Amino acid sequence: MRLFRRKPAGGRAVEPDADRSGGGRSRGRLRRVFRATFLLAILAVVAIPFRRGVRAVARWADARADNFSQPGSGFYARFVAPALGRLYRGVANDVVAELAARGRTRMPSIVDLGCGPGDLSAELHRRLRDARIVGIDLSPSMMQLASRHATADGRLRFIVGNAERLPFANESVDLLVSTLTLHHLSAPGPVFAEIARVLAPGGVALIYDVGLLSMTQGEADKLAASAGLEPDALTREAVHGSLGARLMVRFRLEGPLLEDDARY
Repeated sequence: MRLFRRKPAGGRAVEPDADRSGGGRSRGRLRRVFRATFLLAILAVVAIPFRRGVRAVARWADARADNFSQPGSGFYARFVAPALGRLYRGVANDVVAELAARGRTRMPSIVDLGCGPGDLSAELHRRLRDARIVGIDLSPSMMQLASRHATADGRLRFIVGNAERLPFANESVDLLVSTLTLHHLSAPGPVFAEIARVLAPGGVALIYDVGLLSMTQGEADKLAASAGLEPDALTREAVHGSLGARLMVRFRLEGPLLEDDARY
């Protein structure tokens, strides 16, 4: 798949054949849906009385943009993911701080769930060179794009996988992170049960999502109970920083207590 327009000798840009056959129109629609979703999120912040209605419309618009087969994956990697660079850097800051606070800075095991084209995974690798990072996504075309970030030593790798059946051993992951995936899940209960299964003692999961599209704390409590967790296991937290960051929320799920902590 072509990611850039080609230019003939005359210097005038010519769109690839896929664009002339409808790919360009598809990308244009995806751009418009992305902009509309972002504007709806801003509207929800300033129009709280209309939050439920706006949330329903935003979910509909988001579903229209949920096209991660070719050429949708190429569009996402080329236009959407770069626009999320500041978000990914902020999330990477949070991940580094969490690992440091937990004493897990030496060869931590990190999973990026719903990693898309792998930009967050790559940012984490740049900051945590000895970490073992696995990006996992259900979309083979996304994984094909993400593979450009993979390292020869296997410290950063990408696999196609289902969030309801994570290919990791029990209590083997120090930190699991996910961005903009939660609201896509039609049945999040089994996913959170799997996340809880793979978290190591003292580990943590940080799940970032658009506040408008995501769960309330009450909904998170019910979800935790349905996943076989303690009712208050999922904590919804505000995300601080830029305007874009403040449109996000974070859900925290702690792993099992360390043996020393469990004694008290």
